Amino acid sequence: MITESKAIELFCMADDFCKFFEAMMIKYMLKPATKRKYHRVSTLSKAEIMLIMILFHDSGYNTKPLWNLYMGSLPM
Repeated sequence: MITESKAIELFCMADDFCKFFEAMMIKYMLKPATKRKYHRVSTLSKAEIMLIMILFHDSGYNTKPLWNLYMGSLPM
């Protein structure tokens, strides 16, 4: 089980990686001819999504519905 302090540390590492990766993408990617229009703006940051995926894979659950049950049982 990952403790809260370890989760915070993982989030900080993921956030640092996302910032670095975004800067490298902007520097080395080809510029698109037209800008894509998305339906809505994302409410989660890329680092938050990465943290959720890291915690899911570390949890030992192999299906998303079981993970949702587990997360629903945790006190907030």
